[in-house]
Amino acid sequence: MTTERVDYAAMQEPTLAAALRITAAENADDVWVKNRDGSVVIKWAEGLSRVDRIAGGMRQLGVAKGDTVALMLVNRPEFHIVDFGVMVAGGVPFSVYQTYTPAQIDYLLEDSGSKVIVTEQLYLDTVRAACSNLANPPQIVLVDPPAEGPPDGALGLEQLEQLDPDFDGAAATSQISEDDLLTLIYTSGTTGPPKGVQLSHRNLMSTIRATSEIVHFPRRSRVISWLPSAHIAERAAHHYIPAVLGFEVTSVDDYKLVMEVLPEVRPQWFFAVPRIWEKLRGGLETMVSSQPDEQRLPLEAALSAAIEKVRLEQAGEAVPAELAEEVAAADSQYFAALRAMLGLDEVVTINVGAAPTPVEVLEFFHAIGLPLAELWGMSETSGGGSVNPPENVRIGTVGPAIPGVELKLAEDGEILIRGDLVMTGYRNMPEETAATIDADGWLATGDIGQFDDQMY
Repeated sequence: MTTERVDYAAMQEPTLAAALRITAAENADDVWVKNRDGSVVIKWAEGLSRVDRIAGGMRQLGVAKGDTVALMLVNRPEFHIVDFGVMVAGGVPFSVYQTYTPAQIDYLLEDSGSKVIVTEQLYLDTVRAACSNLANPPQIVLVDPPAEGPPDGALGLEQLEQLDPDFDGAAATSQISEDDLLTLIYTSGTTGPPKGVQLSHRNLMSTIRATSEIVHFPRRSRVISWLPSAHIAERAAHHYIPAVLGFEVTSVDDYKLVMEVLPEVRPQWFFAVPRIWEKLRGGLETMVSSQPDEQRLPLEAALSAAIEKVRLEQAGEAVPAELAEEVAAADSQYFAALRAMLGLDEVVTINVGAAPTPVEVLEFFHAIGLPLAELWGMSETSGGGSVNPPENVRIGTVGPAIPGVELKLAEDGEILIRGDLVMTGYRNMPEETAATIDADGWLATGDIGQFDDQMY
């Protein structure tokens, strides 16, 4: 599926906060975010109004510009409005992995200096245990308090929204600059405590602009929010980019259900780790192998022919006309139905990252008309770095540098990256920051790579 490029006015704004207001105004009556069963549906105009009320509530709780607020929530619609409410208040929201222990959460709250933690009943006991040893524990806000009201010491989300319901979100937004912090991403520490990656509005807006140059998403595209919001991939793909491009987001509170949700949503963009793509491929292959011979054998032959065509194209060799015709016929007869079965028949692009993907998995999806594209990025680069453009995927590579980014190799092959997407630094770790980003702005990634003849 190819689409014409759409010029989104919000993309020209310097901050996510300013972009959000333009997107909400342009899509006022459209759905912004909902859950799978439709019991919670938030439209853009309503959502922005709640964002402003949450911002006012946060200010009343003492959240000033630059103060941090922790979020420990499943993937649910409220996450988006709470996170952006903190942003509009001038605060710095960040997410905590739901699997963290009280001791791990204690460290993040202490390191970040969080004034507030927003959570739900499912994690309340864990959060309280984490706060018990802090000298200045954060205020707890529950997005789903019990019917009888929030427990002692906690505040319900509706109560928060009523603390200053007339808060001027537009005025507050005008006070936010592109160099202000937008979020923290705590990376797992292999030899020490987690490091808080500080990302600014400039960082994320540069990634969003680059993404929109590479992929031309149609208006009101659909995505699924299903990865942990503590990971940069979730925040970039399913939170920040939708806020600028006006996507409709479906929240899935259990990642194990994402393959069931795909056919319900039929997203224009789907990003997943290799294991998910391996499961999708395995499910299709099991289905094919279980068919009677008269159905199975022709489909297996069609897949073999399509994979042969993919390999020839990737090698830069000519595809015989007879093979091309055979695959085109198979696409109409078999592959289109497979794409629809997966729920990927309306995608503009599909991506895989976070770990190497087996070549045979990539070839399989290309064969059935889904040009799965590997990408590379990290928390320290706002999730961006390099990506295969959907119309020119080179299997076995993570693509060329995205627009606005410079890549080069150190003498030992380490990938170095420079651009507006590079973090401002690690929180409370000036020495680690200086060791990672040199005086010329090059960030040492720790990854080893090489370039091919097309700079992929």
